[in-house]
Amino acid sequence: MKRHLVKSFAAALIAAGTFAATPAKAEEVYFIRGFMNVFSAGMDQMAAQLRARGVNAKSYSNGAWSGLANSIIKRNREGKVSYPIVIAGHSVGGQEAPQFANALAKAGIPVALVIGVDPGFAPPPTFNAGSPRVINYWIKGSARGNPYRAGGGFSGSITNINIRDFGSTVDHVGIDKDPKVQSRIISNVLAVVGR
Repeated sequence: MKRHLVKSFAAALIAAGTFAATPAKAEEVYFIRGFMNVFSAGMDQMAAQLRARGVNAKSYSNGAWSGLANSIIKRNREGKVSYPIVIAGHSVGGQEAPQFANALAKAGIPVALVIGVDPGFAPPPTFNAGSPRVINYWIKGSARGNPYRAGGGFSGSITNINIRDFGSTVDHVGIDKDPKVQSRIISNVLAVVGR
């Protein structure tokens, strides 16, 4: 009898350990900082807030997008990409977000959502494929931020939201750190990842 109980208990522990080791849905959320990585601390803050909620979110330097895209493309061939994929970029990182999304789409990898945070300084490239949903929080009329635009082949939706319309008064450097903007971005991401 004791042996039977021990075997049953051991089997239950093994089953519980196996169940606990099964990974949860591990989406990939990429925050791309702006020029020099100095003025985009809000991107790091939002990635940390999402990680605290169990979301697989990380922030990266601007300029890292092509290396990240190549890594995702390689991992996709190996069946090691977690979905959905979300890309968010501030300033120069916001300029790079369309390139990042377009590169993944060209490789047949879907991007669920792209979020711009006052993409600047020059107008960002158009979305030629990229994502079915693009949201851009920007400061209309400022010298730095720009709207997102659709290019040939894009069939998704682009929503450019002037942050002045919901009472935010920050500038280009402060937009990613503004609690009003951050809460909207966090909500956008959580809605896509199902949390």
